[in-house]
Amino acid sequence: MDAYGNLTSVEEFFSNRVRFVSYLDPDVSMGYFPPDADTSGAHCARVHRLSAGNPNQTVWTSSPASPDSFSLSPDWAQYLTWQCGAGGVLLTQPMADPGDGSLVFAPAFKVDFLQGDCWFALNDFDRDQVVDISESGTAEGNAIIAFPWNGGANQIWRAQAV
Repeated sequence: MDAYGNLTSVEEFFSNRVRFVSYLDPDVSMGYFPPDADTSGAHCARVHRLSAGNPNQTVWTSSPASPDSFSLSPDWAQYLTWQCGAGGVLLTQPMADPGDGSLVFAPAFKVDFLQGDCWFALNDFDRDQVVDISESGTAEGNAIIAFPWNGGANQIWRAQAV
C-alpha cells in the first residue's frame, strides 16, 4: 500500500474492503446500483460520483479466488460477474450454496499494474476483458461494462483500502 492508501499488489486485495477510483476523474468511482428494468432484477455496476453522496455505495469486499485473483461483492450474498445486462453493464448475481456440498466459485478478477505504481487494469480471469467506463462517461449512473483492453483512461483504476 502506498502512502495514500492505494493498493499496490494483488495480495492487498485479498479479504479487504476496497473502493475503485477511475483514472478519468478522482471523483468517479465504481458503484453498485439497484436493479432497473434492463437488468432482470440484478444490481448493476455504474459510475458513482463520490461528491454525489453515499460513499458506501462504492465499497466492495474482495475475497481471494486463487493465488493471483479475487472476487468482488457489495457485502451481501451477490458477486460482481462478467455477465452483462443491456448495454453491456456488469451485474451482480447471487452465488447460492447448492446445498449438495459442491463448492461455489464467484467470478474472478485479476489486476495488471501499469508502470509499477497504483494504477491498474481490472481484468477477467483470462484477461480477455477489462472493467471499462462506457464511452468515458463520468456522469452519475453511466454504465460500467466489460470491454477488451485498449489502454484508454476509462479502463484504468486504482483501489483504496476502505
